[in-house]
Amino acid sequence: MRTYPLLLAAAATVVSFAAPLIAATQPTTAVPNTRFLVQTVRLKPEMVREWVQLQQSEVIPAQKKAGVTSRTTVVTQVGNAFEYAILTPFPSWAAMDSDAPLVRALGADGAAQLNTKLRKCIFTQSSYITSRVDSLSIDAGQAAVWRIQVRRVIPGKMPEYMAYYKAEVLPGLQKAKADGKIAGSSIAIRGVGAPTGEFTTVTFYSKFADLDAGDPLVGALGREAAAAVNAKGLQLATNTQVIVRRRIADLSF
Repeated sequence: MRTYPLLLAAAATVVSFAAPLIAATQPTTAVPNTRFLVQTVRLKPEMVREWVQLQQSEVIPAQKKAGVTSRTTVVTQVGNAFEYAILTPFPSWAAMDSDAPLVRALGADGAAQLNTKLRKCIFTQSSYITSRVDSLSIDAGQAAVWRIQVRRVIPGKMPEYMAYYKAEVLPGLQKAKADGKIAGSSIAIRGVGAPTGEFTTVTFYSKFADLDAGDPLVGALGREAAAAVNAKGLQLATNTQVIVRRRIADLSF
């Protein structure tokens, strides 16, 4: 049986969270979207350096050799300690019908040896599929700072939330981008492997100091108008978690 262990195989198929809209949680109306496989790993504290070195010296060269087109690696700065997430494009499930990238690049024995070394570094691991709504996202390039807000939509309200986001949130974020307050933004719905009904909104920044400005909608729309927009959003979805992550250039391509 072919297996795709977290961060080891990195299925040949990245957030935005972006990165990162499928199955039961997908809007009923078709929207342009880009799917990603998000692989999250918590490392043993004493093994972080070794894991990073293995990624740089062995995993990434093998992924490139196998034809993985891109990869974004982020590390959690506020949230779970020693946590990394890797996002790779996931255009179709057909990718899982073939050998994993490490097997294609290194052969079965070589991949098994590398995976054994990687497993020694890992405390826990998980993965899920996410899809970014491209038409509601603002390109952030290779922004270093990701403020990720995890939300859970009220059942049946996803199409209404998307319409609200397009009409009221997106224009404010576009103005914040034009004013240089943020680097970009994205919205993505989590699918297989994640709790049903979860989606993320990500605000990207060039540096952590930019977070001190607070809600970008306040700067773009004014405090009163931003409060009204945010209040409407809370009628459609609940906020469950905020995570701040940093993109690692040396572990991305």
